[in-house]
Amino acid sequence: MKNRLFSLLPVAALACVCPTVSAQDVAAKRPVLRTVYFVPTDRQPEPAYQARLDRVMTEVQRFYRDGMERNGYPGMGFELDRDDTGALRIFTVSAKGPMRDYGRNDSGKVRREVKDALARQGLDIDKEVIVIFQLLLEWKDGKAEELGPYVGAGGAGYGYGTAWVYDDARLDSTLLPSKDPGGYYHGPCSLGQFNTHYIGGIAHELGHALGLPHDCQSEADFAAKGTSLMGSGNHTYGTDARGQGKGTFLSAASALPLSVHPLFTGLRTQEPPPVSCRLAKLKAVFAGGAILLDGQMEGGGLPTGIVALNNLTDKPGDYHAVGWTCPVGADGQFRLSMGELTSGNWHLRLRAYGPRGDFQTFEFSYAVDQKGAPDLAPFEDAIWLQRALDAFQAKDRETLRNIIAEARNVRALDKITHLDKLLADTRPPPVLASITADTVLLGDVAYESAAVGWGSPQRNQVLTGGRGPLLEVGGRFFASGLYAHAPASYTYRLDGKWKTFATKYGLQDGNGGTVVFVIMGDGKELFRSETVRSGAAKEQTVPVAGVRQLELIVEDGGDGNGGDWGVWLEPRLTR
Repeated sequence: MKNRLFSLLPVAALACVCPTVSAQDVAAKRPVLRTVYFVPTDRQPEPAYQARLDRVMTEVQRFYRDGMERNGYPGMGFELDRDDTGALRIFTVSAKGPMRDYGRNDSGKVRREVKDALARQGLDIDKEVIVIFQLLLEWKDGKAEELGPYVGAGGAGYGYGTAWVYDDARLDSTLLPSKDPGGYYHGPCSLGQFNTHYIGGIAHELGHALGLPHDCQSEADFAAKGTSLMGSGNHTYGTDARGQGKGTFLSAASALPLSVHPLFTGLRTQEPPPVSCRLAKLKAVFAGGAILLDGQMEGGGLPTGIVALNNLTDKPGDYHAVGWTCPVGADGQFRLSMGELTSGNWHLRLRAYGPRGDFQTFEFSYAVDQKGAPDLAPFEDAIWLQRALDAFQAKDRETLRNIIAEARNVRALDKITHLDKLLADTRPPPVLASITADTVLLGDVAYESAAVGWGSPQRNQVLTGGRGPLLEVGGRFFASGLYAHAPASYTYRLDGKWKTFATKYGLQDGNGGTVVFVIMGDGKELFRSETVRSGAAKEQTVPVAGVRQLELIVEDGGDGNGGDWGVWLEPRLTR
């Protein structure tokens, strides 16, 4: 039945007022996008929200379908969860607390309450893509304050993800063309501008729930199409409807991953086999103002296409990472061209996508000089490193030592020698109590206890996979650290003999998860990070004088632990 009476019911009576869902609905023939309505205890559902949100989600659905068609994927889009009458099915969940109990970093808190409520309806949101409309936009004296989380995160290829967005009585796709006053976004604005930001925000955060990273439009695309959705297109969505700009478009760098996402292919999969490939060949040439990469991948699971995200690291954030794409042939060969280079330091992520939506990442850091010419040595080094990784995985130290001897001028030599050190390190690590030095790296000593969410605890490396064991965050290699896939915990007995603990931390490159890092001393929380996503490593120092037991915890960021490859980097104790 439709949930049209929900707005007439007192919120206190709602634990989860949801439409009836049959077993057939739960195990749908194809995945559908689920819609959730989250109501704090001091709010009532907005009047007629069901029809309004139906229009909003239908507009977002149209945007994605049209964008896919323009990128050469006609007829490909996602399906909305609808009831037997064709109306948008909305699961209305009563929050446990009032509005101000849910802050900007409380995405996990909101999701846990939604997960518990929907589980009673037979839905496991860890296997779904959902949009949670939250009544967490508060109006006072004509001004709107954003209280709760507004974010998206998901596991590419695994068919799950969550977008946290807001609902409001003014949110309506029919108002996108409006120039009438009455909206607010960091200041008074028209109703059309209000919907530009918040419907654009829904489309953008849904993109993250679908596993899309940020990607900026190229100069040519900006001139012809406007702003990429996964760049800053959430702030330009629908401006073309008011004659106030070119609007927002879905980039090729977004369309390619979506073309193999289960929500778009209609193939519901639980654990798709990962892409497992290696760079067998790679040649870089600079010509016509662009880097041309000719390469070949080998392996049991070859990708079908590549998205290259080229990011100028001298600018903060990754919203300006321009996306470039190319297909991968059945023989693993590809040719990629990347232009628009300016002087500075760059970080390139090659995401190789498989036919079921999973991907493998290859990363390069390089510089462009004042004349616009790139240093191509890091690309040439990639094959040396691949040879070394092959030898490492085969535990062939003789070949590895021969590679080291040949690669004296290769910039990846530090990584290659680290692989040799890992193979040579067969002795048990010393216990912390035996250390007499004033400083010690925790990656070099034994932990008292440890547990990780996937695989086994690792010192000075991550769990060996397709890319190998190297600790890498933000394109930077770290020789020392701890692998800590969420949920993870490492404990060390300090016995009050150390004064300071310092560490860097981040998400291992090539993963799209979200994690939270926590430092505990004798059961007391000494530090808690904000939610961490991909990007440069962060740093933290805490005093530990008098602390007898130190515990390093990595938590799931609130959206499931897929891709949550947390890593502690250069963690050290000082007396």
